[in-house]
Amino acid sequence: MKRLATFLFPLAAAVCLLATAAPAAAQTITTGNITGVVEDQQGGRLPGATATAIHTSTGTSYTAMTQADGRFSILNIRIGTYKVKITMPSFKDSEQSDVVVALGEERVLSFKLELARLSETVTVSVSTPPIDVTRAGAGANINNMVKEMLPTISRSITDIARTNMYFNPQGLNEDTPAAAVAGRSQRYNSLQVDGAVLNDLFGLGSGAGVPGGNAGTQPISLDAIQEIQLVVSPYDIRQSGFSGGGINAVTKSGSNQLKGTAFLYGRNEAWVGKGITDTA
Repeated sequence: MKRLATFLFPLAAAVCLLATAAPAAAQTITTGNITGVVEDQQGGRLPGATATAIHTSTGTSYTAMTQADGRFSILNIRIGTYKVKITMPSFKDSEQSDVVVALGEERVLSFKLELARLSETVTVSVSTPPIDVTRAGAGANINNMVKEMLPTISRSITDIARTNMYFNPQGLNEDTPAAAVAGRSQRYNSLQVDGAVLNDLFGLGSGAGVPGGNAGTQPISLDAIQEIQLVVSPYDIRQSGFSGGGINAVTKSGSNQLKGTAFLYGRNEAWVGKGITDTA
């Protein structure tokens, strides 16, 4: 009996410790990164160079220095278009414009500096690579320009998300803000706006999986969205807490230009018949 009590005491203590342990909170993604490497014309890495990224819309600048291996990292920057400039004494400045940083993306750049003989700046325009090797798992990004051009009936985030082949309408009424991802029920999806979780945790959304689904309303105005990131089974510790699909959105933060949007609803009564017996 004494041996049994000696065995049960540490076992009970371990169970109590596990029961009181708080679950780890899932992190969120609302920004992007710019990384790169700086070399000379012979391929030698250049430490001590200054990398400056300027946000085109707002003029916000971010600065980093290259390390001993010639690499620099500008982390947690706002999404959008940037101009990245590399400066270093005794070398010509190098600049890349139209560098688009998407939500949750790590944009990798490469610079080769020439020895300075005259005061001049080398400007290189870059395009978005067709394959993002830094993305963990299947997914896509829908930027503001694409979002504004796409037709939508319910003006919901999930309505735009259905343009991705993994996000499919769920239910008989396809106007409801519900999307099954890769065959998984919409109840297992995750909707985040600016890092805040907007999931329907209590099942009040009539199967939509988002707040307001039962009333046909949207959790946030579509005009307020800057970019939408769609992820399916991401192998990223910053995105967790769901087994279906992740819809990660960030709102607009404004720019140095004054502009706005407007919309209206309209329905012609001539398009609605009087019933199944109406022959007119």
